[in-house]
Amino acid sequence: MLWKINDIFIKYTTFTILMKEEILKSLGLSDKETKIYLANLQLGSSLVQKIANFAGMNRTSAYDLLKSLEQKGFVSYTIRSGKRSYQATQPNKIIHMLKEREELVKKILPELNSLSESVGKRPNVEVYTGKEGLKTIFEDILNDCDSFLCIASKNHLFKLFKYYFPHFVERRKKKGIKVKIISEVQPFDKKAAYKLIKQKIKTATWLYNRKIAMISLEEKEPIGILINEKNFYNTQKMMFDLLWDNLSE
Repeated sequence: MLWKINDIFIKYTTFTILMKEEILKSLGLSDKETKIYLANLQLGSSLVQKIANFAGMNRTSAYDLLKSLEQKGFVSYTIRSGKRSYQATQPNKIIHMLKEREELVKKILPELNSLSESVGKRPNVEVYTGKEGLKTIFEDILNDCDSFLCIASKNHLFKLFKYYFPHFVERRKKKGIKVKIISEVQPFDKKAAYKLIKQKIKTATWLYNRKIAMISLEEKEPIGILINEKNFYNTQKMMFDLLWDNLSE
């Protein structure tokens, strides 16, 4: 019975140590920095060599790690009789230190957000290949708009996406997404606003939420391009409107 209790205690102690190490590493410490910090915390104010021995490292490595920990605020030192003794920062002080860093981040948060937004406003072009890749574009259309304009070949779309595309149309109708379609034949959704064009179409284009989605409907190598840029979108929408106005009902 005694050996079982000892075994449980050893397992619990090992688990606790591992948890401490993982938490400290999540604060930005490396594996070796974590070992040095825990060694210093257990020893109290100590010389480099003593900390190194306790952590199972050589003196030079321990010294470099202590210097790194000092810069991060996890240890400090005092000099006595010309010798430097290191003292691990107490855990409650680490909490205050992290709170101070959090406050500093909050102060510059507006500037950081503006930088992030400026990146988001840059033109973005994504390329998708294969049927599964092209479905990503269809899903974006369904999830990111309440209306779209479309120039597409119904026959080619159904040939390439025999099972998926009817499902796409039904989901679009359930979401109440309004459409205007230019095609060579009447669309699958007979209630959709549409106009017919005599020319053969081998691509499909959707204009929605300032995005342009273009898909080549060649069955061997289907490819799709998604462009998120307002000037491209505005020009394509202008061309769609001109074509729409000049086509008969």
